[in-house]
Amino acid sequence: MSIMATDLSLGELMNCLFPDEDVETPVQEFRRTLVHKRMKDVASAAQRAAGLVMGIIEKHQQRMQFDDEFQLVIAGRLALYRVDISAFLNKFVNPFDYNSFDVVEVHPKSGLIKEPKTACVQVQPQKNMPACDLLAGYILGLLNDEVTWLQESLSPLRRTLFQIYGLAQSPLSASMERHFGEKVDGVFDYSTDTFTFAGTNGWTWRLHFGQPLTSGYKIEYRKPRQGWWNPLFEDMDKESTGHYALSGFFDIVEHLSACPALLRGATDWQTDPIFLRKVAVDYPPLAKTLVDRLTSDDYDPNEIHCYYDEPISHDQADTIRVLDEQVLERVLA
Repeated sequence: MSIMATDLSLGELMNCLFPDEDVETPVQEFRRTLVHKRMKDVASAAQRAAGLVMGIIEKHQQRMQFDDEFQLVIAGRLALYRVDISAFLNKFVNPFDYNSFDVVEVHPKSGLIKEPKTACVQVQPQKNMPACDLLAGYILGLLNDEVTWLQESLSPLRRTLFQIYGLAQSPLSASMERHFGEKVDGVFDYSTDTFTFAGTNGWTWRLHFGQPLTSGYKIEYRKPRQGWWNPLFEDMDKESTGHYALSGFFDIVEHLSACPALLRGATDWQTDPIFLRKVAVDYPPLAKTLVDRLTSDDYDPNEIHCYYDEPISHDQADTIRVLDEQVLERVLA
């Protein structure tokens, strides 16, 4: 039924909307009672959840305490966290308050600092989960950060912790060693500041991270039955195009661990074009897959777009031209 804007009184309008019901009928009374019950159930669930949160804080009072600004300071295994509980309560009282509690201060394990890093930490809510239950999961996740920080949904926290500590030995080290040991057969060697891990096709990759005069990682690889390391990048940040797949330690390891197999059929958008060609120069099966692309009449390195749809620089295009020649020479050799 469509009701056009008219000069109807409120009572007449309600009669049009509900023509067969009297406002005093048992049906309306039943509906009001049902909605009221649901509201009280929500309030009761929130009260129970609030008790749960306070119980968690009390149980872990050696590692969870309120400071003089009533911010909750949590001593995780990897770092210290300062949570703005007031912002959460404001959002709970007023759902339209967007000053969410999900931005947390992250301080090094050694103590609170004046200018901490921040991270946007999200907890995956369940349907009908009371708001305080969400907070309970949030603070428990920070308390047990040595487990949760490597979860995919907590990548902002992972990036922040990595900004604080890097790859040097730190509170992150033990957790990272376990994680990458299981995922990519990775091994950290802090005596040489290197991380070695498995790729595909029998390849092994090695990253050097303790280089004071470079901004990026030195990358080397070793093919099957080789006893030596082949240099790929001395400073990846300066020598590559800055492709998103090689933009950070976790991304680099994930990408390289799937290489060189991943590169066969990969476009210049899916991987770093300089990296792709450097590998192809020493890997004939990959070089052969590039021949048609590199000899196409409409191929032009200056037209390569690989990062946020922006063209690569002229210097990078020149580097690719040189590598293209080496790739074709490799195929024809």
